[in-house]
Amino acid sequence: MSRVRVPAATLRFLRPLAARARSLGLPLYVVGGPVRDWLLGRTTADLDLAVAGDPDPIAESCARRLGARVECFGRFGTRRVVGRGRRRVDVAATRAESYAQPAALPEVLETGVPIERDLARRDFSINAMACRLDDGSYALVDPFGGGRDLERGVLRVLHEDSLRDDPTRAFRAARFLGRFGFRPDAELLRQIDDALVRGHAARLSPHRLLHELLCLLAEPDPFPALHLLGEWGWLPLLMIGPAVKPGLGAGSIPRGVEQRLLWLALALGPERGPQFAEFFPFAHETGRRLRDALALARSDRAPRSRLDPLLGAALRRAFPGLAAAALRPCFLDGADLLARGLKPGPAFHEVLDEAARLQRRGELRSRPAALKWLDARVGN
Repeated sequence: MSRVRVPAATLRFLRPLAARARSLGLPLYVVGGPVRDWLLGRTTADLDLAVAGDPDPIAESCARRLGARVECFGRFGTRRVVGRGRRRVDVAATRAESYAQPAALPEVLETGVPIERDLARRDFSINAMACRLDDGSYALVDPFGGGRDLERGVLRVLHEDSLRDDPTRAFRAARFLGRFGFRPDAELLRQIDDALVRGHAARLSPHRLLHELLCLLAEPDPFPALHLLGEWGWLPLLMIGPAVKPGLGAGSIPRGVEQRLLWLALALGPERGPQFAEFFPFAHETGRRLRDALALARSDRAPRSRLDPLLGAALRRAFPGLAAAALRPCFLDGADLLARGLKPGPAFHEVLDEAARLQRRGELRSRPAALKWLDARVGN
């Protein structure tokens, strides 16, 4: 029996949870990504726990230890606890699922099932492993050979209908292949192509596609995954394509998901950028920033007011040749014109627009220069 080497700090956190589960007779496991990462010698701040029974007592114990609250989210009733330092613990009941049709969300058949049935519903063998906690063994549960695939550096699906059931697994495959430098097995590549050709991928909703896009952009370097998705023909599903240059590498784009969304929308250009911004159901503030960034990219004038710092940084990155004052608030406003005797009307606004254009082009570099230009312009 293989024993998982759990990092010492995580082990200290898990032991009381294991004791609580043992006292209740609840089989408790760490599942999925954390187990994979520990076997690879990587650290992870987040934990995914599976309980073959009622998850509430374990979630409540987590909340007490982290000084946080239990939140229930998602259609499967996962309990989430987020503590200080942003440590996240998800607790869910083990379950068996089925898919009514291609690309549909799964339906729960049964909860509290043995861990092997729960692992069977997962995407790849390297994510279908668990570490037993309640009996104190920290034993590796690996019914599908995920440990062997980790050693071989292979990404493998669990059954022949994996991507028919859930085509989003292609996006996750690209992320894992890019992150770990693994190679896909032949069956995975066959299913990736088949899901696209048979139209299963086209059934995915914008909400589900957005989730995969945000996960992709959260990778330290998303370009290897983007490159693979381009080779497989999947990038159009994310409303992106040739504007993405896979050879640029991680240092060429900003850090942070929202900054990367702005970068991407601007990189797509004046026609496809707005299509990208409107296709996905972005959070309100994110959508506003994307629309504002695209509008400013098309504009030939300096902005009327101070820019959101994220917008300014994104535009500077997208257009490195912009004049220093191009994105600063207009040096002139209506009060300057009124002070020189101009009355509001078409000519009044024409002067303000002309000043904003000159500032955007770099011909007006400061407020004193703008006032001097205004005096000359109105004959004072």
